[in-house]
Amino acid sequence: MNSNLLSLNQISKHFGGLTALFEVSLTIQSGEIYALIGPNGAGKTTLFNVITGIYTPDQGQIYFNQQLMNRKTPTEMAISGIARTFQNIRLFPSMTAIENVMVGRHCRTHSGIIGAILNLAHTRIEEKEIENKAYQLLNYVGLQKQALRVAKNLSYGD
Repeated sequence: MNSNLLSLNQISKHFGGLTALFEVSLTIQSGEIYALIGPNGAGKTTLFNVITGIYTPDQGQIYFNQQLMNRKTPTEMAISGIARTFQNIRLFPSMTAIENVMVGRHCRTHSGIIGAILNLAHTRIEEKEIENKAYQLLNYVGLQKQALRVAKNLSYGD
């Protein structure tokens, strides 16, 4: 049985006199994949920015796993499991593909700067877990063979 993963109820967003979103509602069940299509200016990016906490909706509610998410920051949204990519690529060019993926997992870590400086055992264990997960993610998107390539040397598609 599927459960509601993401629910938008009557979401509206205004920028001055411009209505970018007007009473948008949708429900995505766990395990479903959706696409959002429309012409330029239709509000697609604004909707993604509202869902990910970049913008706060002027009206309506956002639920993720039955939890109200309206006033969450982008960081809190990412920790909850909602994130987005942007159309422009912003990799760290001098780092490898695996290192770039590992950086993206920073919001899932618990060890702090002191653990890193002192090279504590739990920090090393966590770092290895992050590396293993990053390899899994690269494998998932078919880039496992590119893991150790420096990002500036990857093709645009990679």
